Amino acid sequence: MKVIVTGASKGIGKGIATVLAREGYTVGLVARSPDLLMAVQKTIESAGGRCVHAVCDLRDPEAAHQAMEHLISRMGGIDALINNAGLVIRKDVFTLTLDEWRALVDTNISGLFYATRAVLPRMKAQNRGHIINISSISGRVPLAGGSAYAATKYAVTGFSESLLLEVRQYGIKVTTVYPGSVDSGPPRPGSAEDHSWKVQPAEIGSACLDILKTSANTLISALEIRPLQPPGKK
Repeated sequence: MKVIVTGASKGIGKGIATVLAREGYTVGLVARSPDLLMAVQKTIESAGGRCVHAVCDLRDPEAAHQAMEHLISRMGGIDALINNAGLVIRKDVFTLTLDEWRALVDTNISGLFYATRAVLPRMKAQNRGHIINISSISGRVPLAGGSAYAATKYAVTGFSESLLLEVRQYGIKVTTVYPGSVDSGPPRPGSAEDHSWKVQPAEIGSACLDILKTSANTLISALEIRPLQPPGKK
């Protein structure tokens, strides 16, 4: 199976790509950082996996289209797109700047839309495909102190659910994954915060693997992945 993963240079995207490659999938990596992308590719290839990459800012619709076409050509086709690229800015409406608002919308909504639209004609022509959109639990539950971020993730929910109604007749699946707190990056310098309770990126990858393994007639339309014991909750 040939799968493109956006935002694959670190965190959740890296975890997804690594798990899929380990299971024998051919993976196309997309991100903005060439150095980080090459590091992920080397890690995958050193373990015997197959992958290619494209450096791309998905906020540019033409660049997004070219990146998808490049990867599809290099991989020899496409079976699934996992839209993981995203931006997190947790500020309330009083402190968020307009530039930050635009960055959230351009990355979390527009970039996802551009990547999806670029691959759908191929999927429609072959009468099969799978779009997996990595949202956030903030796309289902209100987030105080992060209203703009939550708004973009609610938009992903609306887009995903409506897209499914548009493309299921062509054998194309759409799944939305809603992670809770994920240990997606190194701790801040000097921080003693314990992140062991959080979901690990590889666990998101394993969930995506299970979703992709479902039969052609079966759809997992939405999946929440939460920590079992977050601090302060019983």
